[in-house]
Amino acid sequence: MALMSCQALAAQPDEKVTGRWAVDQDACSGFSLSAERMPLVVTDYAVRWRGDSCRIARMYKTGHDVHIQALCWGEAGERSVPVSLTPHAGKLLLRWDRVNSGDLKRCE
Repeated sequence: MALMSCQALAAQPDEKVTGRWAVDQDACSGFSLSAERMPLVVTDYAVRWRGDSCRIARMYKTGHDVHIQALCWGEAGERSVPVSLTPHAGKLLLRWDRVNSGDLKRCE
């Protein structure tokens, strides 16, 4: 019984990935910025980053990673994009279309 209570105390609550994320606070507004500095916006139903606006078709979690199959449209037309989000220490590691795309900070 004592072992179970120690494990419960050690567990950390899951960090949420929904919200607005950017490389720094100056990039959080998203106005008049280059595509590389645009913030990532994640909701329960959509994800938007750089020139792509996406509907979340499928989302699942493995460990701390959140995996999204996003149906996106933008300058490149319509396409399916795999997105992985890993929250850690108040930041978010983003992998967009299988490419490590940065360590983002939550916008305030």
